[in-house]
Amino acid sequence: MKHAPLGYECPFCDIAAGLSGPNPNSAIVFADANLLAVIPLHYYGGIKGNCLVVPRIHYENALEIPDSLGNHFFSATRRLANAMLRALDCEGISTRQHNGPAGDQDVWHYHQHVIPRYYGDGLHAGHKGVYTTEERVELAARLRAELQ
Repeated sequence: MKHAPLGYECPFCDIAAGLSGPNPNSAIVFADANLLAVIPLHYYGGIKGNCLVVPRIHYENALEIPDSLGNHFFSATRRLANAMLRALDCEGISTRQHNGPAGDQDVWHYHQHVIPRYYGDGLHAGHKGVYTTEERVELAARLRAELQ
């Protein structure tokens, strides 16, 4: 299942390639040899604090990603969920992942959404908002401070 257009310039590959070390002025929450976690450009349902967990190597979707990265994704998701609970005082966590156009994938690089949740938060209402750069950097810093 390939949907990226010919000559696709992957924004997640660009982010991964540009990582040279910790930068407190970035929207990167953490990065290791396998993955990175980043505050995306958008949030949904008015819920701020969401993150994307992204493999550093390019895989278009879940049909391509190797099994060997599964534990890394689970561990990263758990770390982010705990950081969100502490930093954002949220009441729950949702994760989601999209594959192909019919599955609502719009960036052709595998990634998993980790979303803080609150009772009656309207996540499924479909509202899509845009973070300011300052909001992204501040949220990343708050989550980094709570990572364990």
